[in-house]
Amino acid sequence: MSTTIKKKKKVRPRGLYLKQKLVNAVTAVLDDEMTSVFAQTEYGVPQSTIRMHVNNVSLGIGGGRRSYLNNQQEGYLVDLIKSLELIGIRLTKNILKKVIGEYITSVSQTQRLT
Repeated sequence: MSTTIKKKKKVRPRGLYLKQKLVNAVTAVLDDEMTSVFAQTEYGVPQSTIRMHVNNVSLGIGGGRRSYLNNQQEGYLVDLIKSLELIGIRLTKNILKKVIGEYITSVSQTQRLT
């Protein structure tokens, strides 16, 4: 009876580089200033990431979720929630969802109309 031992696949750590370095690397390759190999050494961004963005220009550079509100709108919403709490309205999860949802909808509609 023979047993086989599976080796665990070595997981590479995610690359840590600045967003601007990725932008600069992709721009340099697109402008034919250098290849992705040289861009990797120059900017510290993985070759595969650079090539992926060069070959698929529609990819957005930057991560995270899309933001529905700008900083001013978000600040106003926070102030609104705090004031509701101060006047004694019980803010349950469902009430907060409704208030936030209606606020985002109203802000989105007014932006579309202008």
